[in-house]
Amino acid sequence: MDKIVKEALTFDDVSLIPRKSSILPSDVNLKTRLTRNIYLNIPFLSSAMDTVTESRMAIAVAKEGGIGVIHKNITIEKQRKEVEIVKSYHRNGIIRNLITINEDTSIKEARRLIVKHNISALPVTDHAGKILGLVTSRDIKYIADDNIPVINAMTKKLITAKEDITLSEAKEILFKHKIEKLLIVDESNSLRGLITCKDIDHVEHQEYFPNACKDMNDRLRVGAAVSTDVDTLERVEELVKADVDVIVVDSAHGHSTKVIEIVRKIKSKYPNLDVIAGNIVTKEAAFDLIDAGADC
Repeated sequence: MDKIVKEALTFDDVSLIPRKSSILPSDVNLKTRLTRNIYLNIPFLSSAMDTVTESRMAIAVAKEGGIGVIHKNITIEKQRKEVEIVKSYHRNGIIRNLITINEDTSIKEARRLIVKHNISALPVTDHAGKILGLVTSRDIKYIADDNIPVINAMTKKLITAKEDITLSEAKEILFKHKIEKLLIVDESNSLRGLITCKDIDHVEHQEYFPNACKDMNDRLRVGAAVSTDVDTLERVEELVKADVDVIVVDSAHGHSTKVIEIVRKIKSKYPNLDVIAGNIVTKEAAFDLIDAGADC
């Protein structure tokens, strides 16, 4: 009995014959749409697998023009942290996602935040976001009373700069005033970012990535995967707080009632958040997920 149903080919069975071309590699544009609102400069998306994508891979892919999707096989807090690492990756030397405290914050809490976020300084702001001072780990290292407020330890006379400052100008200011941290403020003295000596060195020693996939605030884009578990909406909430660019409802069988329901719930709560859902293989599945609100 003949068991061959029809002819089938694999990659090894096919050869692409090059033809004459006047197009140079530098002239090729691979820009494509990922969702309704997100474009990629190269059509690459790294898999949301625990053996593939965390912040390190997501940063590498985004720098080249694609996007990475942080896998979901970690705690909510850990996944949020991985997203924050990507979003705070500072290509232009300015750290945007700063951890700040107010003047009434205790020394104990300041120490806890410095250790938790592995940082060396905390800007002190008022409730309107205006800069009041800067407290460093060095400032509070030998203070015995943990309960006193940081206003008693912070540096109040600050050297600041505007957002349009260049790296060379920042270096000059840091050298002139013999400081290691330069606070970036706007016209109303509201905190906008921070430049440090270490970050300038980092930027100057890294390659230039002109095709990086960035958001409107010049930050690298990153996605995060979620499941259909009971804590999914809680996970999405934390990822939104971390400024995730896209949520991927990741399932081996995306054409299921649970996936459709969770997509509908996410889009209902966050209508401006891009959501991808899958895996699917039929047009019926695509229509059902689109009807639920999926953007891809």
